[in-house]
Amino acid sequence: MKGILNSAQIEYVILHLAQHIHLSSALRDSFVFTGSDSDLSGYKNSIIFLLSEKTFQIADVKIIEDIPVLFPLSTENSFFSGKNGNIIFNHDILKSAFYLLSGIQEVNHNSPDSLGRFSYKESVQAKLNITGKPVVNYYFEEIIKGIKTFCDSRNLVFSRISHFNKFAFFLTHDVDRIQYYNLNTFLYLLKTLFTKKQGTKTRVANLKELFNTGFHILNVFDKKDPYWNFREMSDQEKKLGINSAFFFLPKDQKHVDSYYNLSDSNITGLIQLLKNENHEIGLHGTVRSSESGEALKKIMSDFLSVASISSTGIRQHRLMWKHPDTAVNHCFNGIVYDSTLGFAEHEGFRNSYCHPFRIFDFKNNCTLPYWEIPLNVMDSTLFHYRKLSLGEAMTSSEKIRDEVIRFNGVFTLLWHNSYFNEKEVPGITRFYSSLLENVMAEKPEVLTGLKIVQRLSETVKNG
Repeated sequence: MKGILNSAQIEYVILHLAQHIHLSSALRDSFVFTGSDSDLSGYKNSIIFLLSEKTFQIADVKIIEDIPVLFPLSTENSFFSGKNGNIIFNHDILKSAFYLLSGIQEVNHNSPDSLGRFSYKESVQAKLNITGKPVVNYYFEEIIKGIKTFCDSRNLVFSRISHFNKFAFFLTHDVDRIQYYNLNTFLYLLKTLFTKKQGTKTRVANLKELFNTGFHILNVFDKKDPYWNFREMSDQEKKLGINSAFFFLPKDQKHVDSYYNLSDSNITGLIQLLKNENHEIGLHGTVRSSESGEALKKIMSDFLSVASISSTGIRQHRLMWKHPDTAVNHCFNGIVYDSTLGFAEHEGFRNSYCHPFRIFDFKNNCTLPYWEIPLNVMDSTLFHYRKLSLGEAMTSSEKIRDEVIRFNGVFTLLWHNSYFNEKEVPGITRFYSSLLENVMAEKPEVLTGLKIVQRLSETVKNG
């Protein structure tokens, strides 16, 4: 990222700052954006943002009050100072915020993971160990402190904006698989017997599970399947006062996307059941649709027809994402929001922000007109990628939740209907129940994705 931020990039950051504070025209008129070597003697009664021309270097990062500043401009250990009636931000916080929030590090990255995704280990969040901290929110708090100091000294009106009461809880479920006892599972278990890698199970355990799966497939009198647990999930959520979003995955590439057809009677019946229970129905984009606009258009049309809905949010299967092309295709196809952007390998904040945000289109130097509701915690992140114990997973999830509460943001949890296997993770069912109970004990506003977008629109309209 070379040179100072251009006007569109500056406005992108200010747009998100304006989610947290009322920026009147008088206040905006006091903003000055200038190079760090500029002569400031001519400015009076201004809020001055100094801009850096430097490219990002890990070695240059400066820590102020435990917050990393990516583009420091001096040895000053404070975010802002007052001089000649001005508030001067001593470092380029705007560029630091833009770098993290816009995801510019993901554009043309050269070290993808095994699935072709932007690799967590290559991210600045991993390298600075800040994945669990919404650093952009901390930046905004410092900017707001500076603005408040400016307003107080001039008796100007100062007021904050809060979209949610305390924080919002967005519970989501990706419906990748609806059957455990099927031929694909049987063949997978058979394959494990002839490979050195047994996963978390012993060879004997895999052999037992192979026979168990074969028995259930052949037993025509017992068709109860552990993955078809939607009634139980809905009942549990109802008791806790939760409405969630279920993202359905169309059938496309074999052994990559779903094994079910959206038009199957059991799926259409399930969708209607969930709608009747006031859950949200969303699209789980196929792997191909994460890069192909035509593939997305096709599954979008089929999905809206089957689900009998006019608009939808999306999460891409396997968290596949090409930045920002995936988002551009989403907007072109009329998707209202996305909730893909979380790291598969680590819980926390992929874009270092705990509120919904807009995606920046680098090719056209503009802000896209739809919302990203970032993903914070996913079941497989905790237990597959990170291999945490139940206690460690709960502690980490609660730390993420508490950071969200600190800034009145949105806590987004992804739990698959297929992630209740006690044989794989003993105690997982109780863990999930406890996690929901712990979140609800903090008295969040429970909102689905479409409701969150509606709330944001109302706040902007009434603000």
